[in-house]
Parts: sequence; C-alpha cells; structure tokens
Amino acid sequence: MSSSAGPGVRASGNPEQDGDVPAARADEGDDLDMVTIRMPTIQDEAAEEQPPWRADPLELTITAWRGQTAWRIAGPLLEVVVTRCGGHLAAIRRPGEELNPLWQPHWAAADPTTVRPGGTYGGIESSLLATIVGHSVCIDRFGPPRAGEQRPVHGEAGVVDWMLTRISPAEIEITALLPEARLHVRTRFSICGETLLLTRGVRHDDLAPRELEWCEHVSLGAPFIDDVEVEAGIDRIHPWPGTGEPGSRFSAADAATGIACAAALAMPGPDAPPCGDVLAGHVAEGWWSLTNPTWKRRLTYTWSPDDFPWLTLWTQHRSRAGTPWDGVERARGMELSTKPFP
Repeated sequence: MSSSAGPGVRASGNPEQDGDVPAARADEGDDLDMVTIRMPTIQDEAAEEQPPWRADPLELTITAWRGQTAWRIAGPLLEVVVTRCGGHLAAIRRPGEELNPLWQPHWAAADPTTVRPGGTYGGIESSLLATIVGHSVCIDRFGPPRAGEQRPVHGEAGVVDWMLTRISPAEIEITALLPEARLHVRTRFSICGETLLLTRGVRHDDLAPRELEWCEHVSLGAPFIDDVEVEAGIDRIHPWPGTGEPGSRFSAADAATGIACAAALAMPGPDAPPCGDVLAGHVAEGWWSLTNPTWKRRLTYTWSPDDFPWLTLWTQHRSRAGTPWDGVERARGMELSTKPFP
C-alpha cells in the first residue's frame, strides 16, 4: 500500500517471535484497499448468482447510534450505519430489519476526549472503548502505542471525528485527519444489491517513505454469533506469543502441536464456560464467512491477501471481568491485518 501522491506508505508486520511468526510483507502496492461485504439470505445466495457490479443510488440521512451522531447510507436491499466519531461501520442490515451482525458493546458510548484511563472505560484503551462499535479501522497502530507516543490504542482513526461528502448519487466518502500520525484517511462506500464495497485510502505528507500498521478490525456480536458457523481462507494458525487472554481455549501444549484452523475459528456457544483468546491465521485466500442457520443469514468479507496477509482471530466470551467488560461481553473479531497480532 502506497500513498496516492508523494512518498510510499509501507505495510508493517510484527517482528518475528523466536522464528515462530513470520513478519508481514512490506511491499509497496496500491494506495487503496478494497473490501467487499455481502449479506444475503442463505436461500437467496443458493438460488441466485451474484450480479455484475452496478452501484445503486444511495439514500443518505443523519441519525444517531448508541447516542452518538451517525449517518445512515441505504440502497434498496442493504443499508449501513457509520458513526461520525471514529468512522465505525456500526451496522449492516437489510432495510426494515433489526438483525445486525456487528458487535454492539453493552456499555454506553461517550465522547473519547472526555474519558481518562482508570475510569469507566478501563486503562490505556479507554478512549477507544468509549466509541468502539462494529467494524473499526486501526491505522498507523494495530495495538498499543509505542514508548513515548501519545496515540490511543489502535491509533487515532477510531477516536477522531470524520467528515462526510457525497461523491455521486451512488458513492459516499468520509475523511479524517490523524494529527499525531500525520495521515489523511478516506473511506468510500458503494452498494450493489446485498453487497457493500468499502474502499479505504491513506496519504501522508512526509518527505520519505514510512511504514504503516493497518487493520480492518471487524467485530461480530450476538445474536448473530450464537451458534454460528465460521469459515475462512486460512491455512495455518499461530498462537498468541505473550500472556494469553483469561481462560484461553488453547494450552501451551496445543500451541506446540499445532492448532487446527477449524478449532480456532469455532465460536464458543452462548452457554459455554467463559473463555477468550487471540490467534493469528495466515491468509491463503482472502475471504471469511459466518453463517447463522437460525437467522438464515450469511456475512462474507473478501479482500486481497496482498493487502492483508493475516486474519487476527479475537474471541471474547465473558472472560474479561474488569470495567467496562463486566464479564458479560460476547464478541468475535475477524480482523484483516498487515501483521499477525496487535
């Protein structure tokens, strides 16, 4: 990924962990990443071939989501809600339906500039947790800030205000400036039938090339993840290299002998004991799919492995007892990333 003007931006990966986790490639390529998101009914997908791309005219309205200003972008068969603060994709659903596969934290949202570490929203991650919902983007940092930095966990994109522009009757753009990272980020939305095309670009004004950590941090939540079937185009699993989440499903012995992709992808059922873990899947083919047979819905993401060679799998099933988690959250992260771990 390189900038559209000026010096290149290079994808940055984790350093190798004792030779176990290869570093992500840092090749220069296009300035944009493109992710397609499709949410048909199971019956519709079986009966129909996906039509050729023909962008639908979009209806745009200002709304509120979890008490925060947001935009509703709607086509005839699919609508999304995007928050002004953080630019989070908060909802993707059929117009008139309530089912939304994206994670909705149980705690109230707040202005991230008003929260402080050690309060209601936890520690160093407090500003992000005050606004996080659904599919967020981690730009310039995927994980905590480095020593001496003033950036929030996962970077500034998830806590700054974004501006919206209608590019055409069928395309909406939001943009943000990340002052600490000195980056300009833009996201464009277009819809064709039951498919959303999300195109994101990054530009910087530095005089020399620079590395960039980038993660499309997709978090799914209940009721969609209850009894869900999870598949992905990954060919091997790497365990978390440090201290694991409380109640990890996989022991050190499992990591030593190898964790099966199917076991890593499986989401604990609603009545399972509390557990949580972070794993990294190496992407062989750029897709994942979650199918809920009860709701008769399938959510599928597709992307280029050259953009995101890693799929970070975050499982949280009521194992985080501290504030604001309170031992009640169920979420599954299916995170497209330039590096394996935050």
